[in-house]
Amino acid sequence: MRIRGLEKRQASWTIRWIYAVMKRQFGKVLTPYTVLAHRPPVAFGFLVANLCLEFSKGIPNPLKRIVCLRAAQLIGCPF
Repeated sequence: MRIRGLEKRQASWTIRWIYAVMKRQFGKVLTPYTVLAHRPPVAFGFLVANLCLEFSKGIPNPLKRIVCLRAAQLIGCPF
């Protein structure tokens, strides 16, 4: 059984701004965030964790991009 993600009109107003930013950045709302929209506090925690990783200075940015791309390839991510 899979959990269906929430469309923008179904999501709470606190999640809609995440959808808008993501749509501007990626061209669509990514599925993990639509599923996390069922629990806004968890979605915000996930967002903060991702932002901390994105802006950390421990690993050079080009290496981060390569690792993310390779991880996406390994799990069959479409982008």
